[in-house]
Amino acid sequence: SVHGPEEAVVSTQSTGDMYDDEDPAKEKEAEEALAYVEHLDELLRDENYAAAAHHAANSPHGFLRTMNTIEEFKGLSDVRSGASPLFLYCNILMDTVPQYSRPPEDQSLECIQAAIKESRLDCVAQWIANKHVTLSSAIANVLLCNCQCRTRCDCQSGTLALAVYRGINDHEMLIHCLTRQGALYRAIHYAKKQGMGKPEFLYLLKTLPSIDLSALLVLEEGLNIGEVLQCLKENHHDNIFIGFLRVLNESSDLKNTLLLDESPESIEWEEFIEICFELGEKEVAEELQAFTISSDAMTKAVNLVNDEEDERKGFELGEEAIRKAVESLSPRNPQTDP
Repeated sequence: SVHGPEEAVVSTQSTGDMYDDEDPAKEKEAEEALAYVEHLDELLRDENYAAAAHHAANSPHGFLRTMNTIEEFKGLSDVRSGASPLFLYCNILMDTVPQYSRPPEDQSLECIQAAIKESRLDCVAQWIANKHVTLSSAIANVLLCNCQCRTRCDCQSGTLALAVYRGINDHEMLIHCLTRQGALYRAIHYAKKQGMGKPEFLYLLKTLPSIDLSALLVLEEGLNIGEVLQCLKENHHDNIFIGFLRVLNESSDLKNTLLLDESPESIEWEEFIEICFELGEKEVAEELQAFTISSDAMTKAVNLVNDEEDERKGFELGEEAIRKAVESLSPRNPQTDP
């Protein structure tokens, strides 16, 4: 028997609690429910899992469409056919949603996991399209983790994850999925619509670095090249770091982006130059060196002008103070003074 004596008592109590013992009609329904559970036990005991799955999913008022039933099927295996009894039940559970109701988040997640285990993403796609599952971040995360793409994602699992993130309005993960698929313009456009800006773009570059994304952020979105390079260096993406600089240099965009750079003083340009020399990019390194030399010279010139201006203003203030002091010491006119 699938249910032991104690479990049978629990089943009897759970079905009995649904009804009023003093109402003959309700009492009859309770007896029928108990008989329904006993028949399910019989089907499971005989390893007739397909019939058991149909029986449980189509229970009166859906009283067996519970997490307990999923746990019951999860512990079974069909040695003869190799088919998963849990997936059989989940598939029928989803097929019968129009006659009953959509399973809650926990059951929906179990069904998705069962389908993934059986490599039945076609079923997952159908369930999502038909709105038979209760979407959640847990479902989206499971689908994303199932993606095996090493570089650009073009698999069904990644596409389904994106659909779920969109369905639950998880904007950050939706942008993440679009970026993984190489849809960079769509990702950035969507991010800007959500009010995101430089901090979010740099975080995206940190988590999903690429030469294309680096170039898009600098050439199209106007981010400072120094901050993009700093992000890549700090997160040890040296190949992308040097590849990005090489692309800019070959397309004659490097000098212009450097001239437009307004990065803070904390940017480590000297380390950038050292990395370029170490990786054999002498031409790029020399371009960066020329930029840093001219930038330092410009900074010193501006500081000198500011110092001279401060000195001039200080001199003028000193003259004004002396003039007022002299005036205060001058003798007063007795005809005008009170």
